[in-house]
Amino acid sequence: MHHEEIQEDNTKKNEQLTLLFAHYGRAIYVAQVLEQQAIDMVAIDEVVTSKPDSDEAYDMIWSKYDIGKKMMGIMTNLLQEAYQIEQTDMEELKSLLAVKDDLADRYFRFNNLTTASDEDCEQMISDFIAYTQRILAINEKLNVYREAHHIRTNLTEENIVLAFASRK
Repeated sequence: MHHEEIQEDNTKKNEQLTLLFAHYGRAIYVAQVLEQQAIDMVAIDEVVTSKPDSDEAYDMIWSKYDIGKKMMGIMTNLLQEAYQIEQTDMEELKSLLAVKDDLADRYFRFNNLTTASDEDCEQMISDFIAYTQRILAINEKLNVYREAHHIRTNLTEENIVLAFASRK
């Protein structure tokens, strides 16, 4: 191979890796937003219904949902119960959150980018796009559950704002 061909191959590989990392970053970001939305739904419900009487009580509600792996199961169960989320949607949410942890912790340990072929990189990009689309779909469903919960419990944006304003 000539020097120009090698340089062209390296440029193509760098462009592909840039695209791969962009999709990876977007997938992680969207998953993190989903996780935070689930936390917010449970914590806001508890803040509004329990009306904590001190800054410490208020902070305790939020801190207990500052999740680790142990808390995720408890939090998702509370979310399902409070928002009456169907089992299939709950399983999808849990699956997506588990994949997020796997992407963040282990993904590139098992997908060596230095030896990845063009097809491997394209497959990884495709996987990230599909994962992001699944997150966006469950996020839409969570919004529907949230709206139904607010109607069922007579929870308004004003109630939420008042509950938070008392803590500022």
